[in-house]
Amino acid sequence: MPFAPGDLIAGKYEVIKLIGSGGMGYVVSAMHVELGEVVALKFLRPEALQIEELVERFSREARAAAKIRSEHVARVFDVGVLPDGIPFIVMEHLAGQDLADVLQERGPLPIKVAVEYVMQACEALAAAHASGVVHRDIKPENLFLTKHAQGLDFIKILDFGISKVALAPGGKRGFVRTMMPLGSPVYMSPEQIRSSDQVDARTDIWSLGCVLFELLTGTVAFNEPSLMQLSAAILEHDPVPLRELVEDAPVELEDVVLRCLEKDVDKRYGNIAELAIALYPFAPRRSRISAERCYHALKNAGLECPEFEIEIQSVFPPSNGDIPAPSSGPGRTLTRGAMTGRGMTGRGMRIPDARSSSVATIDNEELATLRPGKKYKVAGVLALLAAVGVAAFMFMQHRGMNILGAPTSAVAPDARGVQAATTPAVKPGTVIDLDALTPAVAPGAVVTGSAAASTHSQRTPGSVRRAPPAAAAAIRPGTAPRKHDDEVDVGY
Repeated sequence: MPFAPGDLIAGKYEVIKLIGSGGMGYVVSAMHVELGEVVALKFLRPEALQIEELVERFSREARAAAKIRSEHVARVFDVGVLPDGIPFIVMEHLAGQDLADVLQERGPLPIKVAVEYVMQACEALAAAHASGVVHRDIKPENLFLTKHAQGLDFIKILDFGISKVALAPGGKRGFVRTMMPLGSPVYMSPEQIRSSDQVDARTDIWSLGCVLFELLTGTVAFNEPSLMQLSAAILEHDPVPLRELVEDAPVELEDVVLRCLEKDVDKRYGNIAELAIALYPFAPRRSRISAERCYHALKNAGLECPEFEIEIQSVFPPSNGDIPAPSSGPGRTLTRGAMTGRGMTGRGMRIPDARSSSVATIDNEELATLRPGKKYKVAGVLALLAAVGVAAFMFMQHRGMNILGAPTSAVAPDARGVQAATTPAVKPGTVIDLDALTPAVAPGAVVTGSAAASTHSQRTPGSVRRAPPAAAAAIRPGTAPRKHDDEVDVGY
């Protein structure tokens, strides 16, 4: 690179080191001296500056990428030109590695991990397609794996529009073909090989199918020793079936990959939202948000897209060979015993209006996402305390009503034996005339709640006459002294 560490670019970017290099340009890390933030600066190579159209498109495509509203797209902060005419793009600096390096280190990825990465890429491409931008160079090297603020794996798409620049009509195409990459031939769609002028958003769907195939198998979908043989294979041959290389792959996932790799563009998924919805059954449950964002991005841009709820209910969860599918009925059985969590056994439950080819399973990772968060636990505790407070208030009100003047029979605390002898026993269901009992209530008597409860529960509306004011006044609180061994029955 024509810079040394410590050089100042545009008066505010201090070069740190070279972090990447490609056929068309190179990328350096730099420190924004005023903000104290590390950024990435991308430059065209000197030989690329000979193509005036390429220089113009480089800046224009950078501005277009800056308009794409998606957190899965590497942000563009600034665009500029050095005094010697070299254009540059200022982007966010990412910590992590691209998926090509991930594959080299780890080998093939688990199905849920690979599908989640591709669904996040779908989310970025949906935002791009809604803005009228087609990437045309989707490959593992352009899918960068970093970490979200919450620590989850996060995919960012790089290099929007670069391959579109190289394949643009007009200009010195001979130089572009010999000196610049055409994009990555392994991931190019048939229509891109035939005529780069006749491509649309569905060419990105083809490339995503190739990437998903490689993430799952560790090998490319079309692997030939020469460019001519590779082009012929892409145009004429079918890829190796996914399940021949990944035995535990569901047949439904193989069908999704094959539809992405249809030679006839009209037989592929119509848009990136349809692909995200089709992939959702094979991803963690949190990936539903990616499918929804794909749908809304296209819908808000006025692009034709089937209704999300209808589409997502029409997809089939992956099959599982060791568990039979339900034989009949509109619903499917979600077996709790199939969960891989600690001691997860039990009966199944019916989920209506969901078509399935098998019994769905939930793993530990998904169970963790379903557990309530801290804020919900705090809200639950507060709700419980509020309920206890309300219950205590109602209890005190009920107790006060029994003491203050509930229309019940009375028993003097020191004359219980006399009262029992002079007052006949009352059978359940008997209607009591309180006027007749008024003489038996001694001044200062305390009313017990049990008697009130036994008579009040048996009364019907209009069957009992209320005690006269004199009787109510005779049983006001405080008119009779309470002893330490006195008990007040509150009717519970």
